[in-house]
Amino acid sequence: MKLSAREIRSRAVEARAHYARCDLCAHDCRVDRTHGPAGVCQEGDGLFLAGAGVHFGEEPRLVPSGLILIGGCNLACQSCETYEFSLERRGLVKTTPPELASLLLDLEKRGARNANFVTPTHVLPALLEGLAIAADHGFSLPVVWNCGGYESLPALRLLEGIVDIYLPDAKYGDDAAAFELSGCKSYTAALRESLAEMTRQVGPENVIVRHLVLPGGVASPEKVMPLIAGVSKDLAVNVMSQYRPVYRALRFPVIARCAHPEEVRAAVSAANCAGLRNVLVDGI
Repeated sequence: MKLSAREIRSRAVEARAHYARCDLCAHDCRVDRTHGPAGVCQEGDGLFLAGAGVHFGEEPRLVPSGLILIGGCNLACQSCETYEFSLERRGLVKTTPPELASLLLDLEKRGARNANFVTPTHVLPALLEGLAIAADHGFSLPVVWNCGGYESLPALRLLEGIVDIYLPDAKYGDDAAAFELSGCKSYTAALRESLAEMTRQVGPENVIVRHLVLPGGVASPEKVMPLIAGVSKDLAVNVMSQYRPVYRALRFPVIARCAHPEEVRAAVSAANCAGLRNVLVDGI
């Protein structure tokens, strides 16, 4: 974080005002979340956590990572791996900003290299409030924003100088698939705009893009890789192969099986053909 605790607190105040007419993600619902759950995400203005701890399963440069699992999500992915707490909101604990600050300070003491906020987009104001309190008490870890790639520019601009590493998904290169499988309109335009803003803020070396390979090419890697390269060919792209049909995936024949190795290789080839210079492969 480059900003002081006072500056982060000022951003948190500005961010909280967005709850009253929410534009914190690309759904741009403009609903009032201060009186309870509303909008596509059906979230109020509270913060609920599913857990936290030091994690070694992230990209090599991030581990050991101080993972903070946030309840709820601004997406509605039909094959969500974390649907229990992201969509069904099971096992969540309501958490205040001072409690979040204590958690952050504890992760730093335990040797985490960063604070990795997972699905943070819809609760950005509450997270900034916790970060401001933690910074008052000496918290100094880099902040990782681990998100779905469906962000809004107003929200991302509130994070400038606070987030050190952006870790967005690039889920789809096809808007029809994005709408059917994740409930997102105009996903690719939002993704392109988000990646450009993230890159402007922290440079391509501090943006790691994840692409989960879906079966049958439904995520259109041949389209999403050129989109990423169009922002910067120096962006790191992690091609991920661990897809399995969970949650409601079996209702959709196109994603009702695991991805085949040749489909993963096709996504890697698409990244190379797009000229991306930093391609990671998470197993084939």
